[in-house]
Amino acid sequence: MDVLSQKVQELMKELEPKFIEDLHWFHENPEMSFKEFDTTAYIRKELEALGIEILDSGLETGLVGYLRGGEEGPCIALRADIDALPVTEESTCTYPSKRPGMMHACGHDTHASSLLSAARILAQLKDQIHGSVKFFFQPAEEINLGAKKMVKLGCLEGVDAIFGLHNSPEIPLGTVAVKHGALMAAVDRIEITIKGKGGHGGIPQRNVDPVVCAAAIIQGAQTIVSRNVSPIDSCVISICSVKAGEGANNVTPDSVTMLGTVRTYSKEVEACVVKRLTALVDSICAAYECEGNLNYIYELPPTTNDEALYPAAHEAVTSIGAEPVDPIPSTGGEDFSIFMEECPGFFYWLGTRNEENDCVYSWHSPHFKADERCIAIGAGTYAMSVFKAIEHLSKK
Repeated sequence: MDVLSQKVQELMKELEPKFIEDLHWFHENPEMSFKEFDTTAYIRKELEALGIEILDSGLETGLVGYLRGGEEGPCIALRADIDALPVTEESTCTYPSKRPGMMHACGHDTHASSLLSAARILAQLKDQIHGSVKFFFQPAEEINLGAKKMVKLGCLEGVDAIFGLHNSPEIPLGTVAVKHGALMAAVDRIEITIKGKGGHGGIPQRNVDPVVCAAAIIQGAQTIVSRNVSPIDSCVISICSVKAGEGANNVTPDSVTMLGTVRTYSKEVEACVVKRLTALVDSICAAYECEGNLNYIYELPPTTNDEALYPAAHEAVTSIGAEPVDPIPSTGGEDFSIFMEECPGFFYWLGTRNEENDCVYSWHSPHFKADERCIAIGAGTYAMSVFKAIEHLSKK
């Protein structure tokens, strides 16, 4: 073990009580997207006490901290999301949410406390940083708008690489997922409107039934996955909402509205879905004498790790004594991918699963709970990502 890794591990142990104190505060005080005012104030106070500069980013909630190292060199950004969900907590956590109807049910409290903890470590080791660090405490990940706002405000200016993480109840405490390529999927939204001609349900020959047309589209959409996308690739097309009529059992409605989601890992598969779904909606509606419209909305690109950063990421995890694992990708989405479109990036999953402590529930569950011992591992992973990334980038 090199001297720097040893020092980081020592600080992980020495500062852990403060790491846990931060986590408890974040968990007890959840706030909704773009309303994270108390959370931002807490982070600002703690960063300023560490001597970390708060940049004038233009953000109303969330912030960007800046730490200049002992020598000039690459700038590495570290990102954590800070918003919560409108969920009433039912977990066995001993420090539950104090705010009714709000909960860190996706574990963003673990991300915020891991990054704040990394700032505590890096502030003590700033002379050994041959570059600089930006700390992105990002608002509004849950509504897919926070990263877009930070990019628009120029927060990535001067950044050479960015690292982020998300807790995972699927992998054990003590492990960190380090993935080649795509870790999480692109997120697209589909809105399909079908117009027919309503009338008496008992006299169907006088109507143009959009419900039957909608049913054909729902079934037809699944053939895109089974017959147009290669079995080697992955794709999800789910119609999740169908609205037709006002509840009468004998009235054929004039129109049907359907909402759904598409998940893919590559631009090629995504383009195939758009082409085939457009053709299906147009042709099926024509066959059923209806009018159809597909509104395809690109919300998030896939979270695809930069191959050049993989060695630095893997070394960062092993250097703190954590176990790197190769995970099965998730079809969930993550707006960290917005940063990745502008800058080389790498995204980890931080293992939080521990059956003995009831840390087994999935993201967004009211029973969700993370083992608090993951914070030191998250902090160390963030901190060593800075040193390893600067080392690898400086070799270019």
